[in-house]
Amino acid sequence: MQLRTEGITWQEIDDELVILDTARSVYLTTNVAGAHLAKLLTEERSVEELADALVVEYGIDRATAQADAAAFAADLAEKGLLR
Repeated sequence: MQLRTEGITWQEIDDELVILDTARSVYLTTNVAGAHLAKLLTEERSVEELADALVVEYGIDRATAQADAAAFAADLAEKGLLR
């Protein structure tokens, strides 16, 4: 999966991210971990790769990282932000 590039803009504010889909007028705000994952999604990544990144960056357990990465990806997909 990967973030769409067309019709998407984002702004980082205090380590958080606001992603705006200008075509659909949909936006998503993220926390610091979500901002980290969104930046990774500028390239093709799997949920497993995102979970690995959370484990490395934040030292959380694998099960929590997997659940968080899957929930983040589902939220992006629901809002049509993935290609």
